[in-house]
Amino acid sequence: MADTSPLDVLEKRITDLESLVFGNADKDALYPKGKPPKVQCIESMLVLQNKIMAAVAGKKKLTSVYQNLPALRRYMDPAYTDEMGLSEEAKAEVIFAEEDYLRRVASQLQTVKEHDESLSSEHVKSVPTLSGKLQELSQIHIQQQDNTAQVTEETARLIDAYNSVITTLSKMFIQWDADITKMEMKTQTKKSDA
Repeated sequence: MADTSPLDVLEKRITDLESLVFGNADKDALYPKGKPPKVQCIESMLVLQNKIMAAVAGKKKLTSVYQNLPALRRYMDPAYTDEMGLSEEAKAEVIFAEEDYLRRVASQLQTVKEHDESLSSEHVKSVPTLSGKLQELSQIHIQQQDNTAQVTEETARLIDAYNSVITTLSKMFIQWDADITKMEMKTQTKKSDA
């Protein structure tokens, strides 16, 4: 690694801070060079510090939280959690305990590797470009489902109407048959009387 001077490190940290504060905005547009800012940064930070101290004054819990901040930062450091991690023997036991799972995942990864040609094919790569067409097809499908539901309702209505007509005709034919049968019986009784 190249030798970096403390000044270079400080300059990099300032650049990182500026990118965090200003984002993609042009910082020189907001704070042009050559013009003194209306409020000095240190003065505004001092005012904020005083306001924070006045708000915290007399509150024991907040004071204890501020006192414990270095410990909290240490506990949140990933290097510290690595130190407190498992011993090598414990790590080995965890690996042995998960052996079946690891073998299963390894075989699944092997299957994915075997199907890499299929996964990297043009058909699969073109899926994002076809999502718009799929959206259109989904809308058409939904419209067709709605139309089908309307046709089904209309068909059910027509079948009900057909059934009522057939039922009415059947009742009429039954009534006519009964009437004709009565008339035939009357004519046969008249013939037999004569």
